[in-house]
Amino acid sequence: MLSTKVSTEIAAREGVDPLQLDEPLYDVIDIGALERLVETAGGRQESELEVEFTYYGYDVVVDGSGAVTVTGGPSAAGDAAGESADQPATGR
Repeated sequence: MLSTKVSTEIAAREGVDPLQLDEPLYDVIDIGALERLVETAGGRQESELEVEFTYYGYDVVVDGSGAVTVTGGPSAAGDAAGESADQPATGR
């Protein structure tokens, strides 16, 4: 499930269990609609579908294949070393 991928990735970055996230993902985005959009795209990576939203201060992108990419984050803006906190999510 996409919601599990997103919650797991954010929780890992926050250093907590996904069940410990204070703000439920469904308060940020309609999870059912997101799932249906990806299903409609047929799970094709070449699909032009990209859904972007912010959750816990992170930028989240879900593409037509169902891949989840999480970038940025609360500490990324204040990174004095100039290193990027951008990393794709590992879950698929």
